[in-house]
Amino acid sequence: MIIRPYTPADKPGCISAFESNMPRFFAPAELEDYSRWLDGLAIRDEPEAGIDNYFVAENDGRVIGCGGFYLDREKQEATMAWGLISNEHHKKGWGKELFMYRLNVIRSLCARCRVILDTTQHSFPFFEKIGFNVVKITKDFYGEGLDRYDMELLPATEQSESAS
Repeated sequence: MIIRPYTPADKPGCISAFESNMPRFFAPAELEDYSRWLDGLAIRDEPEAGIDNYFVAENDGRVIGCGGFYLDREKQEATMAWGLISNEHHKKGWGKELFMYRLNVIRSLCARCRVILDTTQHSFPFFEKIGFNVVKITKDFYGEGLDRYDMELLPATEQSESAS
């Protein structure tokens, strides 16, 4: 698997990967939001608060996943954005590899940043294994039967302090 920055030519592959995860991981209504969001990436000339930190994962020249983050250095906070792997490639370790790639980029840019994300009840155990903690659950947030789990990962220094 190769991980590289997103380009507008990647949109069809990202959309296909997204659709493969509906309706279990994404509500069908979210597809239009995601498509518009990708279009917004394509028209930006300058990175804006880290919005252009979006990557694709390729296997055999085909986009199989994507994900990015926003970075707010002033708040010392990074927010994960639209991370996913095509359904046919789940349970192969590629989702974790893409996620850890993004997390390592964040840590290289802002070692003391807290990392936050929102996900569903279907994916939150994946993030718990990495060290994220659930801070809030909102029932049916994304659609009927798709609850929102807000999660956070503290910087390594704060994790060790809170464990003491």
